[in-house]
Amino acid sequence: MLKNQNKFLLNKRLEILKFFKKSIRRNGLRSDTIKLMSNDYDINENEINLLFPQGNSDIIKFTLDQLNNDLEKYCKKLNLIKLPLHKRIKKILLCKILLMDKEKDFYRKIFLSILLPKKNLSISNQLYNSVNQIWIIAGDTSVDFNYYTKRLILAGIYTRVLLFFFNNNNQDKLEEIIDTNLKRVSKIPELKLKIKLLKNNFPNILKIIKNFN
Repeated sequence: MLKNQNKFLLNKRLEILKFFKKSIRRNGLRSDTIKLMSNDYDINENEINLLFPQGNSDIIKFTLDQLNNDLEKYCKKLNLIKLPLHKRIKKILLCKILLMDKEKDFYRKIFLSILLPKKNLSISNQLYNSVNQIWIIAGDTSVDFNYYTKRLILAGIYTRVLLFFFNNNNQDKLEEIIDTNLKRVSKIPELKLKIKLLKNNFPNILKIIKNFN
């Protein structure tokens, strides 16, 4: 019974997400997006608020969780285990870009949204969830300090890759950025140099916002 109920709620949330994406493409992300969505697509606003109590923030979190789930399902079809670790990471990053490319404008607006400080939506949390998922798919089993440094460094690379992707359509250059940064990571054993790499790769938030304008 509980399983059926959870499945029902998931399907309802996925249905709302479908209309949320339409509304974002049509009107952009706004403080009154839920009201607009309700009016434009004849959806009960109370139902939306019940399924997503924190409004836009909850729907965005759900959106990114679904993207991570889709990435995991997609990558399960690939024989990643035979690849060296850095090539696994590259393949997973490219798979995620491929999934986002189908709705690039929508995800671009979502990415910009999570850069802006909000009470219920943290860029650090969303970045951690994304890079943690990538390392899990890649088969990472580290439990020591490397667990954290791997995720911190990949967060910087991941952010830089997304920034380039949302502002360009050059696939070769995108892969070059991934290759260059992953190669640097594999050659750096010292913690202080890893931290330096993180600082070099993690773009300034204000700079990213400026590039989106």
